[in-house]
Amino acid sequence: MKILVVSPYRGIGDLIFHLPLLRYLKKKYKTKLNLITVHNSKAKIILKGENLVSKVIYGDFNRQNVLKKILKLKNEINRINSDITVLSASSKRLKASLILSNSKKKISFSKSNEKDLSKYIYNETKKIFSLKKLEKNYKLISSPFSKKNRKIFLNIDSFHNQNNWGEKNYINLINNITEKKSKLFINFSPRNKKKFLFVISLMKNKPNIEFTYNKNFKYVLKVIRNCNYIIGNESGPICLGAAFRKKVLSIYNPKTTPKSSKTIFNKVSFINSSKLKNSVIQKKIIKFIS
Repeated sequence: MKILVVSPYRGIGDLIFHLPLLRYLKKKYKTKLNLITVHNSKAKIILKGENLVSKVIYGDFNRQNVLKKILKLKNEINRINSDITVLSASSKRLKASLILSNSKKKISFSKSNEKDLSKYIYNETKKIFSLKKLEKNYKLISSPFSKKNRKIFLNIDSFHNQNNWGEKNYINLINNITEKKSKLFINFSPRNKKKFLFVISLMKNKPNIEFTYNKNFKYVLKVIRNCNYIIGNESGPICLGAAFRKKVLSIYNPKTTPKSSKTIFNKVSFINSSKLKNSVIQKKIIKFIS
């Protein structure tokens, strides 16, 4: 029995939202899964050791050269020669690839008004497989929590940068945190380096601060696993912290970003940056790590 899941979603958090689906399929069919997803999901690294997938293929799901992409995805599905393929999206062009493929049973998710992808994937899985209950198991293998561990991971950007709290606010926060002599890892995407040149220049020589934008993802993942506190804009690293069951504080703006990491771990704390003054947010974060 060969099971294939096609997940076209763009990021790390989006991959984690699929864990209940992946775990359900593995348990139901008693076999590891095959997965076609995007490179940005880092699925090969994140799912290593989770005993869920046997093969991960990174596909190209952008909308350029649509006909060519339809045929390419069809060929990637065909190479798996799956008994069942589950497409966790309602896109017509992706459905076309599935319909044209040699998969014996073809399943695709339907359209929905649900804007929170974490809830959409969960609800569609229940509906497609006629489940009254679906285990909300988003947990990933992690290091145990230790109160002696004063390592803090601070993520100061996000995928679209639309919900960011702001560099100046983070600079003030970093100064407050370093007074506590905690080890602080500051993270942002390498593609956003130009946005954070000022914070780099201010903080690069501080002995208890390490920037991770210039490290490979395996290293960043290891750091998140070994930190106790994960703080920052609602983003992939925040979702990872939630999946690792860390003490997570997400700064979010409800106008642009749902509380998706709350679905992953209901103990995630949230601060609404559109409601509170920056000085109040600063105090709340310092209290959180105290």
